[in-house]
Amino acid sequence: MTDDITRLPLTPEGHYQLDVLLFKLHKHQNAGAQAYLVNKLYEVPLDKVMPYLPQILNISIQRQYCECYETFFYDAALKNHNIALKLYWLLQANIEDVLPEFLAKVEKMLHLLERIIVTGQKNSSNPSYQPPHLYPMELNIEDTEAHLRKRVRADYFNEQHKFAYTLVKVASALLTEEEDTDTILKAYIQNIDTWIKGLRCWYNSKQNSLHTKRLFRGLILPLDFFDPSNYIEQIVRIPSENVRCFRTKARVPYLVIFETIDINEEEPNRENQTSLILPPEEILDKILVDENPNEQVIDKNSIRFKDYKEFVERYEDADASDTSSNISFAFESTGNPWAPTWAEICQNMRAESSFGHYKTWKARGVIVKGHDDLRQELLAMQIIKKAKEIFRKECVNVFIRPYDILIISHNSGMIEFVPDAVSLHSIKKNAGNFTTLLEFFNKTWSYNFEEAQKNFIESMAGYSLICYVLNLKDRHNGNILLDIKGHIIHIDFGFFLSSSPGGNMNFETAPFKLTKEMIDVMGGYQSEMFLYFKILLYQGLIALRKNYSELLLIIEMMRPGNHLPCFSNPDWAIKEFKKRFFFEIGDDECMQKVDELIENAAENWRTIQYDNFQMRSNKILS
Repeated sequence: MTDDITRLPLTPEGHYQLDVLLFKLHKHQNAGAQAYLVNKLYEVPLDKVMPYLPQILNISIQRQYCECYETFFYDAALKNHNIALKLYWLLQANIEDVLPEFLAKVEKMLHLLERIIVTGQKNSSNPSYQPPHLYPMELNIEDTEAHLRKRVRADYFNEQHKFAYTLVKVASALLTEEEDTDTILKAYIQNIDTWIKGLRCWYNSKQNSLHTKRLFRGLILPLDFFDPSNYIEQIVRIPSENVRCFRTKARVPYLVIFETIDINEEEPNRENQTSLILPPEEILDKILVDENPNEQVIDKNSIRFKDYKEFVERYEDADASDTSSNISFAFESTGNPWAPTWAEICQNMRAESSFGHYKTWKARGVIVKGHDDLRQELLAMQIIKKAKEIFRKECVNVFIRPYDILIISHNSGMIEFVPDAVSLHSIKKNAGNFTTLLEFFNKTWSYNFEEAQKNFIESMAGYSLICYVLNLKDRHNGNILLDIKGHIIHIDFGFFLSSSPGGNMNFETAPFKLTKEMIDVMGGYQSEMFLYFKILLYQGLIALRKNYSELLLIIEMMRPGNHLPCFSNPDWAIKEFKKRFFFEIGDDECMQKVDELIENAAENWRTIQYDNFQMRSNKILS
């Protein structure tokens, strides 16, 4: 081994510094070096490694010598069932992009993961071996069901798999519905909720142990991507009252709210279980038959345009404007765009739920998306979460709000619903008793305007930096939320790095969105609060420059062999990413660059025209 590989710095806690370890793993491709470095991953806490799971998985399936990676994945899957699910679905998503010579390897990994999930061992050398329980439970009972544990594990895995895929299939089925999709969605969700209840009743029979009864009380999905290892909240109920469709030209994502309880809480069940006697499979089979959502053909060709008119023609013809403009919304059209609040929604749900008496009761909102590759969204969210960690470490007082993403397949998944946050488009449409954003702030936060203004500025600084370093595009008012405290939150990261709407024409040239309305909320160009915005941009840029290698690593490890649109021109994307940090000048000179970025972004003509286009094409208010 060379000194370069073996020289691994330690954290204050005594673990290997993960970003350095991963950088060397990415850089050194010979079999011996990879085996040595992967072995060192075992000495890093698993919850620290898991956020980099897509990157490590991407490297492993692109390299000839990957046995060491496979062993690490299998050992992680043996330790935690949620991690096993993540690995299984990520592998299924990536199999579409695998080179033919590596396809057999990935299929073998999927097969072995299934064996681990069911049997709890990497090989079948001991057929009498009884695996451990899937999830730890605090049950003081005699274990009399060890001989059935493989069956129980297999059944639970199958139900988790069917549950996730059925939710996605609903999004696909809604594409064929022309009218009243909300009513149709409610019927689907009622059937799925009945199926979950049927599972609970079916496995609550006397012949099953208390552990099995508790396990099948609900289904667990690893919804917390950044720490799936400790997520043991069971989905016990899905009320259909609050589901909503968000139809776009190409997709029908929808909101669903799960009621969850901790698997370890032991409370009597208050629901009526006498009406369900059918096996759960028969209930589920009434919903949908096809397990594989239809593929959507997306034109990924890079096409350059001469002018705005040509862009409009191409963009409208392509039917490519799948915005997420309605992902966050007001549940009711009232003067208050956040009414009812998330707390009020949860309070009402809990009062009506047969599980509301559980102390660990929670409501978890997710957006289910079909015909949409969320791996790129996940990559953007990894960078955003890392940037948030950097800002916290460097004591930069900016605000960004990452959200969780669960990959189900190469064209489906779930996104965490951001509560108490409504798009600027929805605010302008549904709370129309104002003419400017500043007027809205004055009316909404009349008693604490300064606090809301400060929140707005700190979030504007955070997301302006994110938009700039990622070269984030498609920044219309449907993709920008405003939360109940005045924070700006960006969503929908379908275009960044080397991809942009309209076949990569790159019409939006501003480094970030900074309209006159936004500047007015800050107090205008000459105000102290606008100066505060500039200072935060400068401090944030310096912090990101200082930790640039951590951000680059996340991107670089996803580049080899990956077919995501943001890597349509990977070498150019990496080169331009580095240029945006101004490494040719010192920190002191960066303040001038910040001034130039603001000058370029403020009231940018192309930003205005893009908003005008979205208004004409998709009725998104600017």
